[in-house]
Amino acid sequence: MKMRRLTNAMNLRGKRVLVRIDGNVPVKNGRAVDGPHGRIARSAVGINWLLQRGARVIVMTHLGSPRGKRVAAYSIKPIAKRLSSLLGTRVKVTRSVVGGDVEKAVRAMQDGEVLILENVRFDAREEQNAPSFAEALAKLGDLYVNDAFAVSHRAHASVDAITSELPSYAGPLLADELSVLSRLGERSKRPFVLVLGGLKMSTKLPLLLRLLPTLDRVLLGGAIASAFLVAQGQEVGKSAYEKESVALCAKLLKANKDKLLLPIDVVVARSLRKDAHRRVVSVSEIGQSDRIVDIGSKTVSAFVQTLKGARTILWNGPLGYCELQAFCAGTREIARAVGAQTGTATTIVGGGDTLPVIESLKLAETFTLLSTGGGALLQFLSGEPLPGVEALKN
Repeated sequence: MKMRRLTNAMNLRGKRVLVRIDGNVPVKNGRAVDGPHGRIARSAVGINWLLQRGARVIVMTHLGSPRGKRVAAYSIKPIAKRLSSLLGTRVKVTRSVVGGDVEKAVRAMQDGEVLILENVRFDAREEQNAPSFAEALAKLGDLYVNDAFAVSHRAHASVDAITSELPSYAGPLLADELSVLSRLGERSKRPFVLVLGGLKMSTKLPLLLRLLPTLDRVLLGGAIASAFLVAQGQEVGKSAYEKESVALCAKLLKANKDKLLLPIDVVVARSLRKDAHRRVVSVSEIGQSDRIVDIGSKTVSAFVQTLKGARTILWNGPLGYCELQAFCAGTREIARAVGAQTGTATTIVGGGDTLPVIESLKLAETFTLLSTGGGALLQFLSGEPLPGVEALKN
């Protein structure tokens, strides 16, 4: 995929570089929850590259969904603190997103300094992809860099419209992710295994339908697996699943019964409390009061055996209710199994729900790619264009 990229030959000293990152991470007790392989940490690598070349870096990001209003809980100050610790330099935060005071702060910058704008979604024009907001942002920079794959499926002003105002480039994080993901599909080495979990079948259906012809096996867990179990006529009790997806799941099972691998046993509980009593039962023994919270040990063994022969593995979504550690054992075992295949196989994991699990196991460096994207990953692999990426093509 041809996109404009920054090169070592470019003279960036004294240049004002607007960089869009995705710093939309959880904030707890005023601190950004971002591990060593998290979105902010990985964005800091590209920012540091610019600073080392004497650029004046103006960072843009959003946090949450303030819907065009200034909401204190969504201030990006915790993101600035995280960046400061990563870069080893103070990262100042502007009070406004654009305007005279921000322009004054940018004029005061020295070479090798970094400034971060307040939450771009505090301005309603951001999500409207408004040219007026893009123009106001462009006043602050000499060139623009998109290093936020995770928001590149959004036609927002700091992702899309701004590319009409400034010379625009793909950042290293964005370019690297697209390079790996672009090779999936017909060019994937076989056997190609998709591991699919999480809650909503509807958001992952386009991905599944597009890749099914090239897939050898699909390992199903989470609420998505529950929808398929219902389609088979199985009782799932009070387990979460999308009822509107059941009919389609039945059709997919009929047409692809040799590719789709469903759980054969599951962990059930009567509530979603960490101290809830858990039982491992076969899928035929699920009671009306049970909730499926994880895959069982026999299912884990079957999934691991399938993964051992794979040459390409794509994983999206946890296989249990990983909001609670007690219900995440199956997901952890699959994480170990997928990571162990790297080298023999290309291993790609996407979606923010699985990254904390992988980091907790200290496995982050064992995968070919830990994608920063959730919705963007699904949209790109479904064959749909990403506005932020299309805007950077030559």
